[in-house]
Amino acid sequence: MADSSKRPVSRSQLNIEKESRAVNEKAASLIECMVRDHMQPVECSPLHEIVCFKNVETLQLALIGDPRRRIQIDLLESYKILRCSCCSRSGHSLLPSLHDTSILYNLAQEHGDHINLHDWYQSFKSKVCSSRSKGKHKSKQSPLPKKRKDMNEPDKPCEASIQARFCKAVTELQITGLIRMPTKRRPDFVQRVAFGL
Repeated sequence: MADSSKRPVSRSQLNIEKESRAVNEKAASLIECMVRDHMQPVECSPLHEIVCFKNVETLQLALIGDPRRRIQIDLLESYKILRCSCCSRSGHSLLPSLHDTSILYNLAQEHGDHINLHDWYQSFKSKVCSSRSKGKHKSKQSPLPKKRKDMNEPDKPCEASIQARFCKAVTELQITGLIRMPTKRRPDFVQRVAFGL
């Protein structure tokens, strides 16, 4: 019995096979050329940083967010945001020119998880009034009789004004969720809710 798989191949079939191989090779070289020229990694193209972002942690933080942490950082480092001349010279020290909430939150860092409202108010009052006492030494005396006040001395804030500023700052800290208001059991203490960064 003769092997039926081996049939004689005609010349036309050989030509067709040669042509199909040639077409296949041309198609393969075209695809290879397209892949080499057009399918480059994103990092190879100019300004790829706009399309490709590799810092996943920063991207997750931006998309998911951590508002409490951001509020804490902004309150502790408000001098970086304000960029005023007095804050840049003083560095990390508390100045009365800072926002009241920022001053109060910085002062809260000195306490534990419970903050005595009276002590907190007294330290706030001393920070707010500290520039007023320094200003007295540098003020110019008027040439008029001594009954007049110093010309450049700002009016000393009254106790009610300082208390109102303190209450407003405490309320802002409560709204942001950084402190919890006093309870009936301990009415003279507030509780810190957020610790550290």
